[in-house]
Amino acid sequence: MIRKKMLSSPTKVSHDPAPIRLVSIATAIAVMAVFVVVPLAQVFSEALAQGPRAYWDHIVNDPETRAAIWLTLRVAAVAVAANAVFGVAAAWAIARFRFPGRSLLVALIDLPFAVSPVVAGMSLVFLFGLHGYLGPWLRQYGIEIVFHTPGLILATAFVTLPFVARELIPVMEAIGSDDEVAGVSLGARGWQIFWWVTLPNIKWGLLYGLILCNARALGEFGAVAVVSGRIAGQSDTMALRVERLFQEYNMPGAFALASVLSLLAIVTLVLKRLVEWKTTRDLESRFHERTGEADRATGEARVDVARHSAPAKKAPLPQAEAAGGIVVREVTKRFGAFTAVDRLSLEVPDGSFVALLGPSGSGKTTLLRIIAGLEFPDEGAILYRGVDVTERPARERNIGFVFQHYALFRHMTVFDNVAFGLRVRGWKKAEIERRVRELLSLVKLEGMSGLLPSQLSGGQRQRVALARALAPAPKVLLLDEPFGALDAQVRKELRQWLRRLHDELSVTTVLVTHDQEEAFEVADRIVVMSRGRVEQEGTPEEVFERPANAFVMDFLGNVNVFHGRLEGGRALLGNLEVVYPHGSHEESQPVTAYVRPHEFEVDRIPRGTSSLKAEVIRIVRIGAAVRLELFAVDFGFPIRVEIARERLAQLQINCGDRVFVFPKQVRLFVQHYQI
Repeated sequence: MIRKKMLSSPTKVSHDPAPIRLVSIATAIAVMAVFVVVPLAQVFSEALAQGPRAYWDHIVNDPETRAAIWLTLRVAAVAVAANAVFGVAAAWAIARFRFPGRSLLVALIDLPFAVSPVVAGMSLVFLFGLHGYLGPWLRQYGIEIVFHTPGLILATAFVTLPFVARELIPVMEAIGSDDEVAGVSLGARGWQIFWWVTLPNIKWGLLYGLILCNARALGEFGAVAVVSGRIAGQSDTMALRVERLFQEYNMPGAFALASVLSLLAIVTLVLKRLVEWKTTRDLESRFHERTGEADRATGEARVDVARHSAPAKKAPLPQAEAAGGIVVREVTKRFGAFTAVDRLSLEVPDGSFVALLGPSGSGKTTLLRIIAGLEFPDEGAILYRGVDVTERPARERNIGFVFQHYALFRHMTVFDNVAFGLRVRGWKKAEIERRVRELLSLVKLEGMSGLLPSQLSGGQRQRVALARALAPAPKVLLLDEPFGALDAQVRKELRQWLRRLHDELSVTTVLVTHDQEEAFEVADRIVVMSRGRVEQEGTPEEVFERPANAFVMDFLGNVNVFHGRLEGGRALLGNLEVVYPHGSHEESQPVTAYVRPHEFEVDRIPRGTSSLKAEVIRIVRIGAAVRLELFAVDFGFPIRVEIARERLAQLQINCGDRVFVFPKQVRLFVQHYQI
């Protein structure tokens, strides 16, 4: 319910006629008054009819009523605690994992909603009673359940079973697992992640479920009536005691105890509403941050990054270990029938900056997570400086991981976020303080250590995430599209800053991105991936100027594609002929030609067989360059050309003019040959 409220788009207010609105509101108020407010007021009125002294005597001075109150509170406390443990475990399993029987588990959690409490109580009697399945064994060891407090606890726990789990499942699904994965990447163990990351994230949803669970436990009647034996002063709960007093015609005592239950219900309702509001607000804030709606204005982020774009002074950061190279050897990773990484091999030299570049679904992030230890390969091996770490968990690999959406711990300050990886490793307080201050100075966030992530701009949050990853002095720094959620100008400034930071620290770095400009600007080497394989690896210049195949050529930047035939050592592309230097071929073969927009020249007159006739469709001036959108007459489709502003002024070209274009460089691909 909470997640739906948080994720749904704002609905428009319906402008119904005034009479309809008034009738609807009046009907709702009347129903609530007749069935809720008036009976509740009557309960309190009858309870206090004989005065406060008599009311006090009925509640406190009646030993059986007093025993019923304490028994109910004890039973509710134990049942709620048991369901808190079960609810958290069940919600974790259902929200975080996909496993056989998951749907059955969800259905079983809802079973108490469908089964009558009386039937539940009878089932417990048949199971734990004197003549039940376990009765003889329990009697042998002197264990008493039915007609005693343990039976009341079991009955109450059963009927309240769904509340905590059912409230936590949508909360945990809405929050996602990014924070927990970030904790793993920083070296935290399971219990540390739960207490320091998961529990603070779900605390309001958990409290909401506990309040509902407690309210149901306090008022339970049917199930406990069956298993209690109705022994006055021993196994009567508050609900059972009210019914007994009513049957004995002790109306003042019955109404007095009923008023206590009603008062508890009112308090529960108020707490429920407050916690529901807080939970919804917390989830909405998290959702808005992920979608960028909670970021500060782009101008603010841009000013902040620009202010600190000057080269940073080197800080004497201690290095726990020397930077290590990475070897990926014949790695394969499958998700069901889908192969995300297919027998991939790769080497990342010590201290280098490598970018994994490719379209969505090419396996970049999966490979990065395998290197980090957040995923394990089905086949192959991962080596750090010759040491096989394939089976080691992330916390033992000493890697720094920066996530696409930062995955900062929202309940922690900037200081605590950066210090997290050090605390889980057992660093001393003084060392943590010194290390965090050095890193915040390095990333130019001095004076912001006490702020929460929600108080930072997108660029600032990204630098906090980077400082957090660098805090434990990792051997390897892994970046998963770290600038994808930022404004274009902020991305440009941050990647320049990141490159300077890499040169300063010399830590082996692997960047995943689909932004070619980003990869070419920051990386020493480019790895182009497609369908889980490496298509080409090399320096930015090698990959751009000498693409290994048509995919790499087509992927790297805007290109114009022409299809033709290869005959007698020449590529025939409409009226355009290009020499193919790999010798003549007796048989005609299909060939594909690629020309980048800046690799064309434009003129008013043709140049023999090396020109294409075109018509100017559109002229777009971008900075010092001009982009021409032309219609290639010989091919019947549009092409893009980029020329200098000065050349446009010389040609005096306007939309609708006829021009001729000449490719300065053409890359041909036919089977395994390329020029």
